[in-house]
Amino acid sequence: MNLVARLRPAVPVAVALVGVLVTLAVASRVLPGRVVMVHLSETGGSAFAASRSDLVLLGAVLVAGIVVTWLVSALFLAVTPVRHVLVPHAAFWKQPTNRAEMRRRYARYLAVATSASLWFVAALFVVATVSQSGPLTVWWLPAAVSAAFVLFVLGGLVWVFTAGFTPIPPGVAARAAASDPEARVASRPSTPVVETPRSGPSAARPPRASARPPSETPRIGTAPPAASPRPGRAPGRPATPTGDGPRKGPPRPYQPRPRSGGPRG
Repeated sequence: MNLVARLRPAVPVAVALVGVLVTLAVASRVLPGRVVMVHLSETGGSAFAASRSDLVLLGAVLVAGIVVTWLVSALFLAVTPVRHVLVPHAAFWKQPTNRAEMRRRYARYLAVATSASLWFVAALFVVATVSQSGPLTVWWLPAAVSAAFVLFVLGGLVWVFTAGFTPIPPGVAARAAASDPEARVASRPSTPVVETPRSGPSAARPPRASARPPSETPRIGTAPPAASPRPGRAPGRPATPTGDGPRKGPPRPYQPRPRSGGPRG
């Protein structure tokens, strides 16, 4: 979506903003020092009256509030995830190919409502200007303008949620998706990326051997070696048999063995 398409919904708001600013500028010069908004024909009194400066200041504050509310609402509609957006026929409009058109319609309807609010403020100042004297000094003229604005807003709200989001025929939706770059990107299936092995010296290099020695597998089911009864002998080593058999008691003194063949001369 290019810049012109993004700014197109703001055109009604810009036109209404210029109109209401011109109306405020003219009213600040034409209105008398004390302005009566609602004239009571039966008693000759007034239901709402204020000075000219206070009335113009109130109108400027209303215009600024309406514009700020429109900007904040448009920002939230642009960044809010689709799953949180309330829209009729959600199964159709929340598809990737129709999301851009859904947001575009919401932006256009919001701009129309904002421009209607600005024109309503301008109409009230026009009524205040022409009803200070003459045959238009009646109580029902501001009430008629206010009632027309309320009916327009309520009727527009009902129309938006009934006919404003009617599903588009398949042919029209396909042409809109083809002309919208964002819709084409959203509807394009993502292709998996397959990594190919690199050819070169790093591919033919053998894997490095781990410097960490492999851990020995502990033996399972083997009993520990029996402790040796003789000190200094490794555990589990069998006792060395002696010619005299097993010794019992204290050790015997040394006795030399007799040599065979008798003494030598």
